[in-house]
Amino acid sequence: MTQATFRVEVAKEQFVFSAAHFITFAGDICERIHGHNYGVKVAVEGPLDENRYVVDFIALRDAVLKETTSLDHHVILPRDHQEILVSQDATETTVRFRERRWVFPNEDAVIMPVVNTTAEEIARVIAENVRERTRSQFGDSLTMIEVGVDENYGQWGVCRLPW
Repeated sequence: MTQATFRVEVAKEQFVFSAAHFITFAGDICERIHGHNYGVKVAVEGPLDENRYVVDFIALRDAVLKETTSLDHHVILPRDHQEILVSQDATETTVRFRERRWVFPNEDAVIMPVVNTTAEEIARVIAENVRERTRSQFGDSLTMIEVGVDENYGQWGVCRLPW
């Protein structure tokens, strides 16, 4: 007999955040700063618990909502890019790429542990944060978490991580 696997997905209307970013591509091209209305969906897989569900939908929803809310109406910046240099002082975040320079109030900037602020990298960070935020509640029986970030109405960057 084949053992069943189970998956819970949450893709709520409120899992949307508006944020600005820019990326580099083709080796040395840095695009202009621009924004998206990002959408997020999250899935986890694992066995059924004593209540006969994988995880509590509400607990997963709340963890995802905290992540999307923390990104809403911010500029998302990469911490680990070799040429996009991000620094902060007491009040401002300064970003440099070669001769270009941007300055933002600290409260408007989110510096992510990524090389480039692509949908795929944002999905990874959200997955890691949701996993960390819920691990004590969900335990270690889950097998994976998958996060999709839609940056342009049907263009998804997806990251799947082991639990």
